[in-house]
Amino acid sequence: MNVSPSLSTAEAEPIVESYRAPAFADFRPEHAAPGATPERLAHLEEHSFVIINDFVGNPWIPVLREAGRRVTEACQPEQGYTKLDVSKGYVHRTGNDEPWAIRGIIHPAFKEPSFAEFHGSEDFLSFVYSWCHGLRPEDMTMSAMLLWCNPRQHEHKLGWHRDVTWWGTGEPYFAQKEVRGEGPEAYSEETEKIRWEDIRANNAKAVAERKGMSMFLALVDEECHELVPGSHNRWRTPYEHDVLLPKAMKEQGVPHTPSWNGTDPLPNQVAIRLRAGEALIRIGSNIHTGHSVPDRERNTLSIGWPKWSGPFTGEPKVADVRNAWQLDPAVRAALPHEWMKTAWDRWAETQKLGDTPEDRYTPWDIKNIKAGVLEHKPW
Repeated sequence: MNVSPSLSTAEAEPIVESYRAPAFADFRPEHAAPGATPERLAHLEEHSFVIINDFVGNPWIPVLREAGRRVTEACQPEQGYTKLDVSKGYVHRTGNDEPWAIRGIIHPAFKEPSFAEFHGSEDFLSFVYSWCHGLRPEDMTMSAMLLWCNPRQHEHKLGWHRDVTWWGTGEPYFAQKEVRGEGPEAYSEETEKIRWEDIRANNAKAVAERKGMSMFLALVDEECHELVPGSHNRWRTPYEHDVLLPKAMKEQGVPHTPSWNGTDPLPNQVAIRLRAGEALIRIGSNIHTGHSVPDRERNTLSIGWPKWSGPFTGEPKVADVRNAWQLDPAVRAALPHEWMKTAWDRWAETQKLGDTPEDRYTPWDIKNIKAGVLEHKPW
């Protein structure tokens, strides 16, 4: 938060101003009809996002809201592992160890079966069916689910980014390998433009084919997701290039136009303002960020189902540490439907657990293992 200095330390307390976005996007009445309507799809294709209201008033929302609050409380650093064995999931934490995103909420160790029950519920499956050209449970594979929450002590914001690799070969991000060994040539404008053509083609294909879906489902009113509308489908500006280009690449001489001070709003950015039961569906190649503050709760579920691509014939890859928890057979056993277990099998056969603690645990968990607070137990 921004703290304004007092006129005199002897006369007044500092004035605390909570961050608010410069502009907002809200649900639009013309998008009230359920499912993948032409109006919704047109807005998604043009602006990279659409807000839907299909779960407003749904009886699952208060159930999931309270489950989210319990999980968030149990993941506070002062709780350690006393309420839940949070090492069974993957909890993203701030510099002072507060949670801001929680993976693993369907693991039985988190003791909140409602998340998996909703994931496989008729209410949610009906939406998936309506959005994804009739996608049915028998044609699905497992995907990740996580809960977004807000740290309680300090403002928290992510760097502006795209959810696709817009440089180099386009290799997906892998959390255990922070340095990919790519040099400045991977960030050249020539290479970037090649990647951009692929990204734009994939955007159009994703909207038309809809082989799966994911959403940010608000369990409380929130305004934490910020994005630049239309940035998924146009060449970035020099200003946006300065925002997105990693500092290391700037230091290594990648040409760019220094223009952003690191704090100013981006031109045309908006915060997605969701009411409880509303959801954001977006194209992840847009420029976006997350920004939460202590005095406004965030309790939002990231959830979806992708279509199974058919029998797997390749070699399994080491699972990204953020998703490694899902390989625990206890997750499969706790799923409430047999078809969900089949979906888990389809995903699990493509993955394998790495050999090091860094392939399974968060830095917070590893610190506690080294301190003797947490015991490292192989599955």
